[in-house]
Amino acid sequence: METEVVSNGSDIKIKKINTYEGSLINLKNYDSLNSYLKQEISSQRRSTLNRCQKRLNLCIKPEYIMYYGQISREDYDMVFNSYKEMLLRRLAQKESFWEELDYWEERYETTFDLIIEKKVCVFVIYNGKQPISIYINSVYKNTLDIDVVTYDIDYSKFKLGFLALTKVIEWAIDNKFDLIDMSKGDFYYKERFRNKVYTFQKHLIYDSKNIAILIKSNYIAFKLSLFYKLLPVLKKWNINKLYRAYIYKRKKGMFEGYSNGYSVEIDDNLEISLPQDSELIQFENDKYAFLKKTFMDFLFINFEYINDVAIYKSQNVVESYFFIGKNKKQKINIKV
Repeated sequence: METEVVSNGSDIKIKKINTYEGSLINLKNYDSLNSYLKQEISSQRRSTLNRCQKRLNLCIKPEYIMYYGQISREDYDMVFNSYKEMLLRRLAQKESFWEELDYWEERYETTFDLIIEKKVCVFVIYNGKQPISIYINSVYKNTLDIDVVTYDIDYSKFKLGFLALTKVIEWAIDNKFDLIDMSKGDFYYKERFRNKVYTFQKHLIYDSKNIAILIKSNYIAFKLSLFYKLLPVLKKWNINKLYRAYIYKRKKGMFEGYSNGYSVEIDDNLEISLPQDSELIQFENDKYAFLKKTFMDFLFINFEYINDVAIYKSQNVVESYFFIGKNKKQKINIKV
């Protein structure tokens, strides 16, 4: 969007400084998700997406909901609490920090009304009643702005972030949106799905008649321009990652309890037999949340449906567990 300065005189000037690269998905030429994917995504990547989608449908039978114009307060609270939990777990895994956490409370307080007013839409993938991927998007005329992307890292093999984005694209096409704005950020999914880029700018507006203001404005413009020209070099040196790691350490207290302090040893021997005193356990129990990532990997790799797999705990060996599916078995040893 171009900005024009309107004034009664010619003394008001504007300097435009290029900053970050932004990513867009232009949907104007597409009438379906398939037409977009065929044109914009490589056949190999489409094959991967199809494989992950089929595997997700097979393993957990997910539910997809776009909240737009209506949402219950109960669902809203549950989605937002899940969004924060998933974000904390992902950042703890990366030992990094994302500024979105600083604005969580503000977003939580305002987004409910914005959904009802159709100024925000929230897409959620559910496993049962539990959100496993969330996209929070702002709506402006014919443009959908992707604001927040989170997913449950225990489902990493299913590539939920990519699958959720395809559902958002499909919804946007069906609802006659022309653009999806993914904003700035060097994220893998943006590079793979975008079909247009643009440049963010800072605009410095000043009174050129005032000599002091003129000098100061030129000095600020020079500093900003130099910084953003050096930014790609700094990123090559991973300065941005080092900065996020530094902030993560400063705020490490908020990530307590989200890091795994154990390792997993897996035995896929089909001759595995259950100890006689093994106990059937309920996967939904938070007490066994540490098994979730390994369990989801087991479902994905072995084409098993979640309700067809029983989980047992050995009474003799406290940290041994067994996944018994229709076709496959797996023994898990947890090492703390």
